[in-house]
Amino acid sequence: MKLQKYILAALTFLLFACTLGQTPPKQSAAAPTQAVQPPVVNVPARPVVTNAPCTTNAAAAESTPATAPVETGPRRPRGIYVQIIVADLVKQQQQTNPPATSAQIHANLQQLYCSLLVNPAVSGLRLGLAWGLLNPNPPSSPQPYDWSYLEDAFSTVDQWNGLHPTQTPKNIQIGITSGFTTPQWVMDQIPSCDGLFMSPPQTPPSNCGKATFLGFAEGGGGVLPLPWNTLYKNYFRTFLTAFAAQYGSNPALVSMDISGPTAASTEMILPTDSRTPPQAQFGGVTANNMWLKLLKFAYPDKPTFQNSDQAFIDEWNAATDMFAGIFHGVTLIATTGAGLPNFGSTDFAVPPAFQADCGTHPDMDCAAETTILAHFVDPAVAPDDAKATQESGLNGVSGAVASGVKRRAQSTAQLTLPSAQVLGGLQFSTSAARAPVNEGCTAKFPPDKDNNHDSAKVPVADIPQACLASGITLADLAPYSQFGNVPSKDLISTEQALYNVLKNYFDGTPAAASFGGTPGAAPMNYLQIYSGDFDYAEANVNTPAQVVQTDGTSIQVTAQDLLNLASQKLMEISEPQR
Repeated sequence: MKLQKYILAALTFLLFACTLGQTPPKQSAAAPTQAVQPPVVNVPARPVVTNAPCTTNAAAAESTPATAPVETGPRRPRGIYVQIIVADLVKQQQQTNPPATSAQIHANLQQLYCSLLVNPAVSGLRLGLAWGLLNPNPPSSPQPYDWSYLEDAFSTVDQWNGLHPTQTPKNIQIGITSGFTTPQWVMDQIPSCDGLFMSPPQTPPSNCGKATFLGFAEGGGGVLPLPWNTLYKNYFRTFLTAFAAQYGSNPALVSMDISGPTAASTEMILPTDSRTPPQAQFGGVTANNMWLKLLKFAYPDKPTFQNSDQAFIDEWNAATDMFAGIFHGVTLIATTGAGLPNFGSTDFAVPPAFQADCGTHPDMDCAAETTILAHFVDPAVAPDDAKATQESGLNGVSGAVASGVKRRAQSTAQLTLPSAQVLGGLQFSTSAARAPVNEGCTAKFPPDKDNNHDSAKVPVADIPQACLASGITLADLAPYSQFGNVPSKDLISTEQALYNVLKNYFDGTPAAASFGGTPGAAPMNYLQIYSGDFDYAEANVNTPAQVVQTDGTSIQVTAQDLLNLASQKLMEISEPQR
């Protein structure tokens, strides 16, 4: 059916208001003026508010009736989750003048979570948390863990659910990054392997377990603990065990990302040649050559570990088994990322069930990631949990990113054993409100030909027509010279960007027609969208914009309308069917 049939009245959303202190400021879309960075929600310091309820008024509560029965079996994510990077929010508030106090930071986080939970399109929060933030001191210290940042979220969700007993409970997805965010007290105990890259080389200690990768595309890099280092792995296990003791049985916790052999996220991404520049501090050695030297030093008697990703495969499989042994009754998520080293060319062996993921000439990375997935999806692995696979780079041109996730969800949809049925989830690449062109254009932007990732400096002649507002041509942009100078009104709107990305998300599912896609049988369970997009939706709830649908017709729609429709359709197609 056409999208307009599902547009909800904007007044419904206006009924929702957070009463936990002041409402966080909302940000409208603007043309990006610099290279796109991971979005950070602006939450300025406010007076501390204690014990204020995260609630809506009675009319609002009645407008969102419960639609889901009580979950049976492992807890599973369903619907739209707000993507929040907690460490970025904390750092931002610590850098205000004057810096926010700890009490103010926690009060502001609670206010933010409240303002997001009252959005009718939101099923819950997806918190990205750094290991170092939660585990600032060794286990032997009097206070090894800081659970306060988690308490902000869990207590707010618990409060919201308690005040709305007739509505579908909100819940939380957790992704804990290790890698570059490993606690400093752990890093201080691990000897460096950097001597291998010196000129002349210097033999490091036999138990070396960290290396310096600067300029990594995700967060800039730094000193990385190596995935196979025993000390690193043992401390991470100790932390996860403590985390599970604190929150593992909390009914609000629905999923945990598997992590450990990672860098700056929970994706299967490490510093490689495609994401990391040559290391000037080591005379220009490339990231891939660094890995080759590290593997040779760590596994001198194992030829199968040389010039291969076998070490990374083994460590990911071990991490899967570790999470399965620690967490029970939740959904474990394996997030692929096309980011493991490629030491060869093509035609590597791929598990038979994953041939379609890698095409006719698989590279080493795809063969490695699908081998990891083959272990993950084995029903004998994590028998007490549900499972999901995810990609975190969904945008207006990346429909192919979702294909493997959808294929696995569809092929296992009829299986009844939770550990055999593989759910599907995706995450926006960035915020559609902060960077509508980068996120929502149906042609790649920035273009590849200049290998220029600084959006602001892209010549206007290189901006694809698909990235422009309806009725605007490249000739109209001639006076602006570079993309950063182009007025936002001449580019696709946040609403158009959301529509384009949601079209890719739902394509191939039973709900595809709602966003102009091709219907199919693939179920999907969840979608993670950056918090800035919900800020924008609330700020513009009374300001519809023109959206050109796939069939060429235009409608007037708000961002909140699109989010509401996506939430509705996602709940209808999620697995297992209820």
